[in-house]
This record gives sequence, structure tokens and C-alpha cells, in this order.
Amino acid sequence: MKNKKNIFIIFLLITFSISIIKYNSLKHINKNDIDVYKYIDYADKISENKVQLNWKYIVAIIGVQNSNNFKDVSQIQIETVSKLFLNKSNNIYKLNTLKEVISKLELNTNETKKIYRYIYDLKSYGLVPNRLNDNTEYMHFINEIKESSLINYKKYKILPSITIAQAILESNWGKSRLAKDFNNLFGIKADKYWTGEYVTLETSEYSNTIINDKFRKYNNKNESLRDHAKFLSENERYKNNGVFNANTYIYQARALQSAGYSTIENDKGEKIYADMLINIIRQYNLQLIDSEVQSLKL
Repeated sequence: MKNKKNIFIIFLLITFSISIIKYNSLKHINKNDIDVYKYIDYADKISENKVQLNWKYIVAIIGVQNSNNFKDVSQIQIETVSKLFLNKSNNIYKLNTLKEVISKLELNTNETKKIYRYIYDLKSYGLVPNRLNDNTEYMHFINEIKESSLINYKKYKILPSITIAQAILESNWGKSRLAKDFNNLFGIKADKYWTGEYVTLETSEYSNTIINDKFRKYNNKNESLRDHAKFLSENERYKNNGVFNANTYIYQARALQSAGYSTIENDKGEKIYADMLINIIRQYNLQLIDSEVQSLKL
């Protein structure tokens, strides 16, 4: 009996090893010919303000359809694949999962394996691939606050990508004094309604005037993230400008700017806060976190 059990275990190990070898023998995706900007642009164009598409899923499917050849991929093909992820019911858009789209395409087992292999190959790939490895300080910061951003999205409808991008921009990747010493990632001031702890620091106001002002103090970053989302949700101007009706990061970034969240301008006097958030989100694939949570069948 013992010998039979050992033989069965050996059989399972051999089967598993063969599966791993077959998986690893699949050809890697041809990254050199992928125009990342183009796929992000098309994914966002089809997403509009419906749901956020995952550009990597689109690339992987096209890679299989075109035998790993990404030269001269047509706009029509990209849009056709992208639209497979949209599910409209009663005028409400939902996101089809990758598994559902693969089923629609009636792909065989080998083609399906290639898709998942290609997605794996793209794990740390994007506009700034040298910064997207999990070991970098950038991804460490993103992963540190990701879970709280997902919780806030479910409760307050602030997209995870927006929360993380704002934290990156306003705390300089958690390196500002407010962030490092007092866990205040967003520079929220301690106004008359604040009953918690605060710290008084020098700050620059209009016309480069330096004044002392009070800022909220938190026990940890999660408290700062939660308070930031609550702060936005309780302010009517963000509701009135459609911040909480936005389903994609481009629309929510622009709604925040329209609501006057930041008045930062470029040399031409043009407001640029929304574009700054959008660029950060695209560079670090933060929109894929939005897509991930929106694809959950809650």
C-alpha cells in the first residue's frame, strides 16, 4: 500500500514538472515591438467613462491572434478586442473578466496558455519598466498603500489609481517631512473641524509668503488615506463637479481639477494638476488596479 502511495506521489510530481516545463517552453512575448503608448491610449479611449480596461490583457490577446507579431497592428483590431471587455446591461457598463473574453473568443487550450504567459511576461512592463519591478522603492510605496486605496474606493468611490497618484505627487513618494514624520500624505491642514492631533510647520502660501500653519497628524499612512477620501466625500464641490460619478481615472482627475482641488498651473497659465495625475497613473500602471477591482463580480 505504501509503495502504491509513493508511486502516485512520484507520478504527480512528474506530471507537475512536465506542466512547468511546457509552460516555460512557451515563447515569450515580443516586447520590443509593443507600442505601449498606443495600447494605453486605445484602452483609455474605449474605456471612456464606462469602466477601466486593462491594456495588458488587450496586448496579450492580440499577441496570440497575430502569432506574437506586433508590427502593423490595426486600430480596428485593437478596438475590437478592447470592446470584448465591455458588458452593457440596462445602460450600466460592467467589465468582463479575462476568462469571459477568452471564452467568447473560443480559444483553444494552447492559445489560452499563451495569453496567460504573455500577461506574466508583462508583469513589470510599461512606460517606465526600470521602475516597475516589485523591488524598487516606487513599487514598494505603491504596494504599501494599495490595500487602503481599494477599501476607500469601495466606500467613497475614489479610484485607487487616483488615491495612489495623489499620494505620490503630494508626498513625493512618502519622502516629504509631513509624510515621513507625521504620516500626512496629502498635506491636509488641521482646520477648525479637526479634533485630532496636529503639527505646526512652515508652509508657502500665495505670492511665496512663508507662514506657520497647522497640519493634521496621523498614527499611520492608512489613517491619512482614509481621512483624505472622507475629506473629499464630505465636500460638496467635489460631488457637484462629478468626482464620484467618474468611472475612469482620466475623468476623475479632470473632475478633481474642475472642483479646484489644486490650482497649479504651467508657464502658460494652464491648469495641469489633472495631467500630472494622469501621467503618474500611466507610468506606473495604476489604472490596472482600477480595472482589477472593477472586474470583481461583487
